[in-house]
Amino acid sequence: MVSLSAHKDRSSQSHWAAGVMGANIVEICLHLGAHRTGSTGLQLLLCSQRPALRRASITYWGPERTRGGLLAGLVKNPQHLTASDISLGKRSCGRLRMELSRLEQGGAQAAILSEENLIGTMAQNLESVRLYAQVADRLTRVAPAFDRRALRISLAIRAYDLHWASQLAFRVKAGAVLPTIADLDRLVTQPRRWRDVIADIGAVFPDAELVVWPFEGWVANPVPLIHALIGRPVMLGPMGKPHKANASAPAAELAEIAAERGDLDGALRLASAGLGARYMPFNADQAWKLQEDYRADIAWLEAGADARVTYLNPTEGTFGGADMTEGSHHDGQERSVGNAR
Repeated sequence: MVSLSAHKDRSSQSHWAAGVMGANIVEICLHLGAHRTGSTGLQLLLCSQRPALRRASITYWGPERTRGGLLAGLVKNPQHLTASDISLGKRSCGRLRMELSRLEQGGAQAAILSEENLIGTMAQNLESVRLYAQVADRLTRVAPAFDRRALRISLAIRAYDLHWASQLAFRVKAGAVLPTIADLDRLVTQPRRWRDVIADIGAVFPDAELVVWPFEGWVANPVPLIHALIGRPVMLGPMGKPHKANASAPAAELAEIAAERGDLDGALRLASAGLGARYMPFNADQAWKLQEDYRADIAWLEAGADARVTYLNPTEGTFGGADMTEGSHHDGQERSVGNAR
């Protein structure tokens, strides 16, 4: 794990300076997802731990708040922004600053904000055939809300073959057609990697601490993730056993959907996978290529990435062994096929 002691020192200095001036500065813990990496499970856990977090002077804002107007105008596709959208986004940044000031006056020490749509949407990923290609443009619009505050940003990553398959399954269930061979080839050869997404986030927030973990190995052990989000251990309340939140549709369910839509060939291909089988559209060669790309990302993170990144390394041997079908029921807000707005 890469040490972030220098950043913690800088954060402490900021808080010390604020204390000298007689004002408390709330630290921002920004959780950006990504989609289909167990975000909802973590969000539900954070929601259930609100009393314990309040006792630790920590406020949690999840999708029920961020999509209730708090981030209005800040999650739209940058390519489709109107003057009204830009103005609304600026007002939302101002509202966020006011909300943070209110927390400061109330003595809060930190605020956790979890919203995966800040970095993009599944629809945009598949439409552009790029992995969160707009993350820099999107985050640049929300950055003014966190100006002059200590910021810790966290991101979960996932093996590409299963990540793309999970996104495709969600979109097919929402109304999209099954991907063609050409569609799958483009996903295999698209150039963006998690490393690029992390670099884009770091470029927008050059002074932020970055925390990254793999979906595999951590999805069933979320408590350390909460501590990583906050930057310190917190006494949490009782919690139930981690459970799946809106798991991806299996191959059999997608076969039924394809048959209902008249795609009998697609339905037969999916049905041949067997009852209970995970949807996996990539062939063995494509899956191998995607897995190798992911291993290269993991190796980069394990080697230290850059000095601002803390990588939460799971127990050795867990990769590929965990159930990786979890997703987010909040993704249901993306209703129309191909709609990246």
